[in-house]
Amino acid sequence: MTRRRPPTDPTLRAARLTLLTTSAITLGFQSIISSVVYPQLFDGTSHGIAERQADHARRIAPVALTLYSSTLGAAAWATYGSLTSGERSGRLATAVACASGIAGPLVTAGVLPLHAGIAQEQITRPRIAALMASDRLRTGLAAVGVVAAAQALSRQG
Repeated sequence: MTRRRPPTDPTLRAARLTLLTTSAITLGFQSIISSVVYPQLFDGTSHGIAERQADHARRIAPVALTLYSSTLGAAAWATYGSLTSGERSGRLATAVACASGIAGPLVTAGVLPLHAGIAQEQITRPRIAALMASDRLRTGLAAVGVVAAAQALSRQG
């Protein structure tokens, strides 16, 4: 006997698909920063690191702002859609994906003083280690977001 599911709310499905898409893009972005950009920026001598950090900040800021605003918009849409649609399936997974999407920019905001300090030649190994750890945290949050968003989408009819 096949169990029939109620019809899926197309707006909620679109919101969750957008959440999955922005979560996956964020994971790709964070993975590149963690595995390519930061090692290149911080490995080796500290000579010239302030200039490299300042240049990195100027180049990455527009990308990060665009990505984070898209992710926050998708999280808001998915949250609103989950609360207003009446569909109960996938709500927890949507909440986890949304929380992951919100946590990434918050972690970034929290480490902005570290970035600024390095750009102003306040370079210490603990500062660099804290930046790299925060980046791994953002990468992990993005991975959780992808899994949760995929789960939320798969829970729909």
